[in-house]
Amino acid sequence: MNILVYLAVFLFFIVLFVVGVYNSGDVKVNLVLWEVGQAPMGLVIATAAIFGVAFACAVGIIDGIKMRIANRVLRKQVRRLEEDVDTLRLRLARHEPSPEPAAAHEGAAWSEPPVP
Repeated sequence: MNILVYLAVFLFFIVLFVVGVYNSGDVKVNLVLWEVGQAPMGLVIATAAIFGVAFACAVGIIDGIKMRIANRVLRKQVRRLEEDVDTLRLRLARHEPSPEPAAAHEGAAWSEPPVP
């Protein structure tokens, strides 16, 4: 799958290069609050592509950071739940009553764990 992404990106930059070479005339770049005067069309296209890649990378990095934080929280939750499971298994092995109300077990001292 990664090879397809790399191929698509490579082809995209080849197309940008070809368009930039064939459109070598000067253009007037007019930004909202700033005017850059005359610049070659290829340079304008290359600059726009570079800023687009930089923006996409920044978004990807921020998304990756959020994912790592979420994974850390989930790992802590899994660790806590595994400790709870170990405690319940130990109680089950000792035939101790669980901390749940007795009405939920219908009079049994302990119950079988649910089968996943």
